[in-house]
Amino acid sequence: MAGIASSQSLNLILLGPPGAGKGTQALAIAKTLGLRHLSTGDLIRHNIKMQTPLGLQAKVFYDKGEYAPDQLVVAMVREELALHHGAQGVVLDGFPRTVAQAEALELILGELGQQVDTAIEIESDVEAIVQRAAGRRVCPKGHTFHIENYPPRIAGRCNVDGLPLQQRIDDRPETVRRRISVYYEQTKPLLSYYADRQLLRTVDGTQRIPEVTDSIREVLSTVCVH
Repeated sequence: MAGIASSQSLNLILLGPPGAGKGTQALAIAKTLGLRHLSTGDLIRHNIKMQTPLGLQAKVFYDKGEYAPDQLVVAMVREELALHHGAQGVVLDGFPRTVAQAEALELILGELGQQVDTAIEIESDVEAIVQRAAGRRVCPKGHTFHIENYPPRIAGRCNVDGLPLQQRIDDRPETVRRRISVYYEQTKPLLSYYADRQLLRTVDGTQRIPEVTDSIREVLSTVCVH
């Protein structure tokens, strides 16, 4: 990718409401640049599934469609980044969500001799997000389908391993709307935080997935990696 030195550390943040496509884009960018994809949603679900002390605390909030408190999420991210201290860089998907988390991330990366290089906001339409999430189905091994946009060959069954597909709790319309509402209440100040540091970029998330990826790549081609 032009303008980016792949041999240097690169730490990116993808911002946007739940369902805006951050996970899909984070995976694509991480693969292209050889970075680690760190999804706090996946991280929280893993901790809940494994019934870790942090996961048990987070489950109380997760089941209500609320975000886990800053101290829980920061603790999980700190552990995860510490495990991959020597990694080339990371694409952060779903973290930080608040200014307090952003400040904590600066401290964590600073301890590792790194920093945030850019934050990219994926703008999207609320009702489009709700519709997209409502049709999403996931198998126990994480393979994802959509009942309209990417239906499985056999209804209710994963194409890869034949396991039953389920709708995640956080994909239900009422939960999605609540989480988006919380996002706009709690996370929007992050835009000012990163804009003040001249790190914020914005792309149109209402485009087709490949077009959003191209828009992000165009932004990254202008990023100066330190």
